[in-house]
Amino acid sequence: MAAITVPGTSRGHDIGQAPGRLAAVQAFVNTLDVEAGTDQLGSSSALDTWLRAAGLTEQATWQSGPAELTLAVELREALRGVLRSHVTHKPAAEARPSAAAPADPAARLAEISSAMQARISADADGSVRVVAGDSGSRAALAALLLIAAEARTLGTWKRLKVCSADDCQWAFYDRSPTRSGCWCSMQICGSRAKSRAYRRRGARASRSGRTEAPGA
Repeated sequence: MAAITVPGTSRGHDIGQAPGRLAAVQAFVNTLDVEAGTDQLGSSSALDTWLRAAGLTEQATWQSGPAELTLAVELREALRGVLRSHVTHKPAAEARPSAAAPADPAARLAEISSAMQARISADADGSVRVVAGDSGSRAALAALLLIAAEARTLGTWKRLKVCSADDCQWAFYDRSPTRSGCWCSMQICGSRAKSRAYRRRGARASRSGRTEAPGA
């Protein structure tokens, strides 16, 4: 397979950048920027452009159709749902899944994965590896799933998460020692969540006739 690269994201930052090849899965999920309302996979040709830029297949040319685009978007949202489940300490008010997410992301991911093809390949030096089968964009999408499988073996898969803020949902890599991160950025989404929580507590206190001190 060609070297994995990470196409640029619309936010222009590297919040919680995943290591190595796993960065391609992170970037794939982040082709939808919920906060900005932009989607890098807005058409079949845009899908092909992104997958080629990511270096996810050695095939030089192909042309996806509506079926491949639908599959790619469904895979992306299933991955988003699974990565959201990696956040084990969800703030109560920030735990609602995306409306676009499948009802059971893990089950949908399993369905998509079972329909993908892979084969065993031996390199010139005798190294044996599993590579994507099929062709075109389906091969590139299968390559993403193989990277996810590799990350599970390496112990990095559970660190790839989706921000708990409903207006963000940005995929990030949790580098905290406790693996307890729930926001892509404590300074941005974490701060917003804390402010919302403080306002909710203040509203409840007002209704009950109490005044809550800031930071309580």
